Amino acid sequence: MLKELESIVSKLNEAYGQLNRVLDSMTEEQAAQTLVTPEWSVKDEVAHLAGATRGMFGIAQRSSKGENPKLPEGYNNDTFNARQVAKRKEQTLAQIRAELGVTVAELQTFLNSITPEQLDLQGQHPLFGETKLKDLLVIIYNHEIQHCNEIAAAMRASKK
Repeated sequence: MLKELESIVSKLNEAYGQLNRVLDSMTEEQAAQTLVTPEWSVKDEVAHLAGATRGMFGIAQRSSKGENPKLPEGYNNDTFNARQVAKRKEQTLAQIRAELGVTVAELQTFLNSITPEQLDLQGQHPLFGETKLKDLLVIIYNHEIQHCNEIAAAMRASKK
């Protein structure tokens, strides 16, 4: 693994460790009832993470191959996020967590394979536009940390 990616992997591992500890302490019912935002429960937010992480990982993979992926014409990030949550609505929290776990494992394997030359290859991120792979990896990490922290805060607030 490239030295400059070690901190990203470490922070991702820390975020997922925190997320798993919080989720391990919840029942399916608590995850469905504890609100993280006015619109999303903990379960919904984990569903969002599963879909968004898979999507950003796909951009990273295509970027690393020099494909310079672009978003489809008319792409709307809010619509994408709503669809990702809706398509996992009937799944259990355990199923969504398993899906996210597979994506995280694949992402970590991918991070081990990146070469220095690939770090400057680009792709289009939904919010940040044209982004170098090295910056996209930081965006993925920051996204995961943000939602992991939100879920942990919602859980703490629900126990008060």
